[in-house]
Amino acid sequence: MGLAVLITITLLCIGWSLWIRRVTWSCRWEFAATLNIALQGATVFMMSPFASETLGHWLHGLTGMWNLEDYIGHDMYVVAASAIVYNSLGRLQDDHAMQTTFKQYVERPATLCIPLLLATFSLGNGAAVYNADFFEVRTDFWLGAYWILLCGTLVYLLGYGSRALLVLRKDPRSRTVANIYLAASVSGMLACSVRIVTVLVPSLQPIENGTLVWVFACMCGAGFALTSAYSWRIKTKWFNPVSR
Repeated sequence: MGLAVLITITLLCIGWSLWIRRVTWSCRWEFAATLNIALQGATVFMMSPFASETLGHWLHGLTGMWNLEDYIGHDMYVVAASAIVYNSLGRLQDDHAMQTTFKQYVERPATLCIPLLLATFSLGNGAAVYNADFFEVRTDFWLGAYWILLCGTLVYLLGYGSRALLVLRKDPRSRTVANIYLAASVSGMLACSVRIVTVLVPSLQPIENGTLVWVFACMCGAGFALTSAYSWRIKTKWFNPVSR
């Protein structure tokens, strides 16, 4: 019940943010931020027990693999984290420099990560053992490798984006938004760190049972969503004659 409430609140925050930012899909400099929110929402949904009990069974019937919806959600999270970096770098560098940096330090490792995730997912308990909450699936060697690869990549991407945010927060005009984005990024990194610890210390897995991972992951998603909505409303106020 508690998890369902947490997921619902997070998805409501993300849905509201996407509605506020609905015109930004065609705005070049805002697209990445909106894509990040949408992908984080899709990730939370795909990892939810509801998706496992519905979509997960359908995907198993098609592929013979359990928990495939969770794998798809995790791939979306990798892309979402990459979008965070893209959005941050776009405010610090000119277009050519940003594209070069992004391709070398973000796009390549993220692209390499996804097929490796599929391989480790397919070989172990990830695809063989069903659980409505994927965090509760017992970790074997291959699933452990999957979690370390996924969480390590996400920590790297979120950390890389945080470096850019630390620069952005020096500008008083960007400080509030950058600070909350940083807090959301830290929440995401904490979720990944907790998962890595439970993989390395298996005795902690039934104790933690995914609770802290869910809390930090949802804080990350809701934090980015609400802050992005706030940021866009601040920007659009300047163009609204009523607010002047």
